[in-house]
Amino acid sequence: MRLHYYKDPRGNFGDDLNAWLWPRILPGVHDDDERELFVGIGTLINHRLPATPLKHIVGSGVGYGRTPVPDASWVVHAVRGPLSAAALGLEAGRAITDAAVLIRLLGLHLPARRSRCGLVVTGDSLARYDWQAVCELAGIRFISCHWDVDRVLQAMGECELLLCEAMHGAIVADALRIPWLPVSLYGRLLEFKWQDWLASLQMSYRPEHLTALHAAPAEDPLSRVKQACKRSLHRIGLYASAWSPPRARPTGARELEQTLSQLHKLASSSGMLSPERLLDEHVERYLALFGRAFAHRSASIQDAGGVASTALLRGRSSAAMAS
Repeated sequence: MRLHYYKDPRGNFGDDLNAWLWPRILPGVHDDDERELFVGIGTLINHRLPATPLKHIVGSGVGYGRTPVPDASWVVHAVRGPLSAAALGLEAGRAITDAAVLIRLLGLHLPARRSRCGLVVTGDSLARYDWQAVCELAGIRFISCHWDVDRVLQAMGECELLLCEAMHGAIVADALRIPWLPVSLYGRLLEFKWQDWLASLQMSYRPEHLTALHAAPAEDPLSRVKQACKRSLHRIGLYASAWSPPRARPTGARELEQTLSQLHKLASSSGMLSPERLLDEHVERYLALFGRAFAHRSASIQDAGGVASTALLRGRSSAAMAS
């Protein structure tokens, strides 16, 4: 059964959690046999899923692309949240939460807190502006989604508060009990996936919106004049729908100061965390699921029900919170 997930050539924390986490949780379950796919962490449930193989859906979500209709080639063990379950026409009980919550089982020891606040940025935002430089000006720890998983976890663990544009930054922060806040840097995030995940925790998605920052592109004088004209025409409503949209005006000192002020204010916030009781319940449901569905494939999977799993979970989550 092959582990199926999106592989960003630049690296992406949420997607890369698959290859990092699943061998630790379900050792021996995955191999290179493409007759079965294990569809885990990510917004992977769409028309791009291969049609032929048997697909085990384990904590993935709906959101990008066209929503498929499950057929006989699907085994839906769990989806990210109630919105994904509804979109796929599944019973509500198929919704648990994003499978990245299972990082709680690893007993990670968080490092000593060295930074008051960190900002976990998506690849789309990193392509638009130098957010590392912004974080340095604001005195905030910069955390890139392109870093490898261990580096991201180390940086996150050293922060008292995390401002998360990247959703899996928030999911892992919440699982490890690091207070966090959702932020939006450009207003182009897929809100559905956030709403889906947070609904599984009885929470709502209300991001803090920062002033968008745009780097000046390398272009010739004629292109600069053309873009300025397009922005002016767009502003007064004399713009044809067939035209390509104008590029955003490069950021000036005023916008940068606004963003720095917003970051300073957010860095003094207390952050948020989901109810730990819900996290415990969700992890226990996953453990029970693994015991039913995959125990014959992995000798390390123990009984996942009742008091034994509760004690195991609480012991490991306590270790994860130690610093």
